[in-house]
Amino acid sequence: MKFLFLFLICNILSSNTVVIAHQNAEEVMFQDNQIVIRHKAEQLIKAFQELSSSRFTVKSQQNYFEAFPNNFVLFNMLFGYSDKEPFGEPTTEFERLLYKEAESFIPTFFKLNGIDKTQYYNRIIDISINGRWYADGVNYFQHGMVEKVNGDLNLFCKLLSKRGKKEIISFWYFYFDGPHPIKQIPKELQNVKRNNPKLFYLIELALIQVNQTWKEN
Repeated sequence: MKFLFLFLICNILSSNTVVIAHQNAEEVMFQDNQIVIRHKAEQLIKAFQELSSSRFTVKSQQNYFEAFPNNFVLFNMLFGYSDKEPFGEPTTEFERLLYKEAESFIPTFFKLNGIDKTQYYNRIIDISINGRWYADGVNYFQHGMVEKVNGDLNLFCKLLSKRGKKEIISFWYFYFDGPHPIKQIPKELQNVKRNNPKLFYLIELALIQVNQTWKEN
């Protein structure tokens, strides 16, 4: 009986140690992420200032492009209204370091004209994948993304065709996402049906998913 009691005590202590270690690891990871995000924000601020003062030289455009986030999670942590689901309240300053700058920083990204198109469009695709609509910063990016896609649809479709099915659907999901999603594929995308029916099918799936999501909210 004593042995069983000691065995249980040891297990409890061991479990508590594991929990504490896990909590400590999460805290360290959070602090590391804060440092990374703050450093990224500082880089982007500096690049924006250089770009604004240099009258959009090719070099300053490239520096701004390189400093700009390359995925949705990082984008949202810099510019996002919230790290929660749509309609979530703003949380801490950490999640929205450049929230106030979004109105100028994001449209500037879409004014870049000295970046290789393939590189530029792939960055737009990368940020859009796994994207979800939020107010303000994300909404600004979605607006610019839709304009770019509609303005050079063939090249975007060519680049998207090199991606996997899930990424393609995710991209178009973000394209359509919003509180009042459309019900039918817009005329701007109808040519895809004739030129690339497989891609058009994935566009249709994405729109169906968006409408289903907002219907359930």
